[in-house]
Amino acid sequence: MRTRFDQLGKLLFRIALEACGPIETDAEVLADPRRIDLYFVPDATREPIPDFLGLLGRVTAGSSTLELFHNTPSGDELDACVIKHGQFRHSLALRKPPPPVPTQWIISSGRPDSGIAGLGMRRLKGWPAGIYACPPLLWTRLVVVSELPVVRGTLLLRLLGAGRVLTQAIAQLKALPADAPERRLALPILLRLRLEILDDPAARTPDDQEFLMHTQDIVESWRREAMQEGFRELLLRQLRLRFGHLVDAQAERRVAAASAEQLDTWAARVLTAATLAELFAD
Repeated sequence: MRTRFDQLGKLLFRIALEACGPIETDAEVLADPRRIDLYFVPDATREPIPDFLGLLGRVTAGSSTLELFHNTPSGDELDACVIKHGQFRHSLALRKPPPPVPTQWIISSGRPDSGIAGLGMRRLKGWPAGIYACPPLLWTRLVVVSELPVVRGTLLLRLLGAGRVLTQAIAQLKALPADAPERRLALPILLRLRLEILDDPAARTPDDQEFLMHTQDIVESWRREAMQEGFRELLLRQLRLRFGHLVDAQAERRVAAASAEQLDTWAARVLTAATLAELFAD
């Protein structure tokens, strides 16, 4: 991997997709010691790719490899990816039975002008801004993260951006509801990256410093959410002890959706309310 931010993307993709099909990290290219960052094949017998992945889910809807560049790659680096992917396709063809031919997706934080021109890439029709494709026989597409539309469906990919794009994506992630699936997927990974940067001050880069600055409140926010989630579980246990089988799926949904203020009110009533209806009364 090229930077710790590329490792973040690699981990995010693996966790997001591992329930949907086999996914290999550092997939070996037999003709060369280089490796593919990620290789994923959707499995129809396993979970479908979740809708909340948005554009990331669309990118990985078919057999795919992914190469991640937090630092915008040069034309030579993009060309090397194309060559490596050709060798990887050859190695896959030797497997018995051969798997589907994967499309290579190169995800770049910025726009690699020389690579786009040199490889003859064109805007991909039917896709949002920021998506380019090589001629078909090269099996390669490019995501320019800085050009993606700023909508919720691109959020997980924009977390792989740099500078202002990453800062904006982190702010949007933090603004989502606490139970948003994007938050549940990405926040633990961002926390892990933050701890890694803090543990290695000697290797800290300007990108690392900016990331630390814009994620200062993530730890406290995550701690509060975890404590509140634990409080919900504690309240449900108390309700089951008090009211037994009357605590049905509807009651569980009410507790799961309640605000912190509602939880406090119900907790104060749990020992005195004669019925669930009395406990939940407004």
